[in-house]
Amino acid sequence: MALKNYGVLKGKAKDFALDDDASPHIELLLEADEVKHRVAINVRSKIAPHDLLYLKREPFLHPVTRALHSLPQGLTDIRDQHPNLALDYVRGQLFSREEMEVAPFTRVGPHNDLRDFIEPLIQRGLEDPNLSFYAFGEAWGPEISSPDRYFGFSPGRGIHDIHMNQGSSGRFRSTNGSRQDGALIVHFEEEDRWVAVFLAFQSQSWDTDPATGEPQGTDVPRTEPRSQPRRSSVAIVAAMVNPYGEERGQESVTLLNRSDASVDLEGWRLEDRSHRSQVLVGRIGPGDTLKVVVNPTVQLGNKGGEIRLLSPEGAVTDRVSYHKSQVAQEGWTTIF
Repeated sequence: MALKNYGVLKGKAKDFALDDDASPHIELLLEADEVKHRVAINVRSKIAPHDLLYLKREPFLHPVTRALHSLPQGLTDIRDQHPNLALDYVRGQLFSREEMEVAPFTRVGPHNDLRDFIEPLIQRGLEDPNLSFYAFGEAWGPEISSPDRYFGFSPGRGIHDIHMNQGSSGRFRSTNGSRQDGALIVHFEEEDRWVAVFLAFQSQSWDTDPATGEPQGTDVPRTEPRSQPRRSSVAIVAAMVNPYGEERGQESVTLLNRSDASVDLEGWRLEDRSHRSQVLVGRIGPGDTLKVVVNPTVQLGNKGGEIRLLSPEGAVTDRVSYHKSQVAQEGWTTIF
């Protein structure tokens, strides 16, 4: 069997909540033409290993975005109305499994769990009405007999299974199907920039039947978490993105060495959202900070952006993003 009501919900972010039961979700309230919907985003698996596979694609460049932009607000049935919108992690050329990282629901420290990766996107949507959210998954409702249990609107309705929906075994096998995977995609309309969040369970097979989405048995799911590159001892903690007057030579990024040992930055790089980079030099003592003046190669846009810190091996060891509202006040330092 496949998902019963595979669709995509387009709307504006109005609120979000966390549930802390045995199957936690990030609950997102979207409004589409004054109709409220709840998006239930899985952040922990019921089957071990419990941490999810995660990938944030920014910018997300894919032909599907053209069709998404033209959709009306609200829920669109993909199978009956827009089969060209169907997502398939295995065959859709969206990404490879090797690009995904294991991410727990929550963990002490910055930029190392699903809350750190997903909630800032939602927060930007709450602040800026020019962001549109597209949630792919299985729709439910309207539930005439009861209001929504998280946000109280009535009748309750929404969409869930915002993750890979094939390759499952055991009790979740009934939801397997090809061309029905979930995702959360966000359109920054003023910048015409797209960001996509993809989620999968470590227990799911990526060797699936192209017609049914059933696991074919030759693939061994990865059960050991990949290393967490964002758990580096060096973190991006602040940036001067919008200095007074001439910006060239005045923009800066502040790094913190959280460890008890000195770190040599030879070969490390800073990188902006468009992968323009700057080679770093110097050393940061234990517990010390280093202010790095950004050269003209790297561009920290005042309308929002991302800053990445890369190790000499090319691994992303820390990543921060910011919205234009965070850097609107000229001369102020943005803290991450």
